[in-house]
Amino acid sequence: MSYFLTLETLKKVFESDDRTSTVITGDASEVDSYKKNLFPLVHLDVTESPFISVQNTSTVQYNVVITVVDIRDVNKKQDRDKFWKNDNRHENWNKTRDILRTGELKIIKDIFDSDISASAIGEAELLSFVRENTLDGWQQTFTLDVPDIYVKACTNG
Repeated sequence: MSYFLTLETLKKVFESDDRTSTVITGDASEVDSYKKNLFPLVHLDVTESPFISVQNTSTVQYNVVITVVDIRDVNKKQDRDKFWKNDNRHENWNKTRDILRTGELKIIKDIFDSDISASAIGEAELLSFVRENTLDGWQQTFTLDVPDIYVKACTNG
């Protein structure tokens, strides 16, 4: 059940941001294979569940790669601005990084009272033209401690 709790909570976190249009999980190569997803898009990918220790049986850990991307829009008019280029890549990077950071803060503050906590948050990696599409954004790995509702911690008393 902790796996589902993790995905359901992360889905709520990112859907609560009105800038996010779609939250999905599954195979990253299928992010927009049906051409029906709306952007900005958040992709959740649980990659590992490391064992914590034999002393901690009431918590499960999950490493989740969270990717936030938006479509690059290229202006067809000739533009001589060599710094900003002729597209919205910088706007995409700014917006998707802010969506990711806002989600990170919501998880840290546990706004949905799920008792999920972040034990580690990796560096955000800038993405440009990802997944053979014109998508720009950011990707970050979160290590989440999730309560295991079927196992109660033993207490002395």
